[in-house]
Amino acid sequence: MWEAIFDWAEVVDQGSDVVAYFVMGAVGTLLFLIRLGLSLLFAGGDGDFDTDLDAGIGSDVSFTLFSLLSILAFFMGSGWMGLACRLDWQLGALPAAFIAAGTGLVMMLFASGLTYGARRLNRQVHYDVKTAVGRTGRVYLTIPEKGQGQGQVEVSVSGRRMILQATSSGAAIPAFAQVKVVAVRDDDSLVVAPAAE
Repeated sequence: MWEAIFDWAEVVDQGSDVVAYFVMGAVGTLLFLIRLGLSLLFAGGDGDFDTDLDAGIGSDVSFTLFSLLSILAFFMGSGWMGLACRLDWQLGALPAAFIAAGTGLVMMLFASGLTYGARRLNRQVHYDVKTAVGRTGRVYLTIPEKGQGQGQVEVSVSGRRMILQATSSGAAIPAFAQVKVVAVRDDDSLVVAPAAE
């Protein structure tokens, strides 16, 4: 197959479907690599080059089948597989088309799955520190007595275990002691008191 790719006359002699597979594979691969490079360069920025073709799907964490990356993956996979079926395996036009389309769909689903996973990793989780009031936690770093500074407490906030800054409502509280959250300050630090034994 690789020898035929570099001999354009032989590709054309094989038929119009072979030319179509070659163009799909080459252009799909080139655009896929450009798209991948742009996403790596601008991964931390606000510029999202993945334009969803389904207007009903926003920029949330939904599964996006028809994204630019998945369509390019379809063309890349079906193009190279169709070319392999026709040139290497000497299959007819119809079986090669079915195999190429199936491979393209698998590549499309794979790219969509990767995009979905990446978006889930990028998702920002919102939490309300005030949900910690009344909960029991454990001192992570010793908390000095009231007015002498802050320590840290591990406590459940909006269903997640978090380590937050905390001040004592009275005496100093040693590390690993159980405490109860009595209030939340404006800077989202906690006010804690020793938990009742």
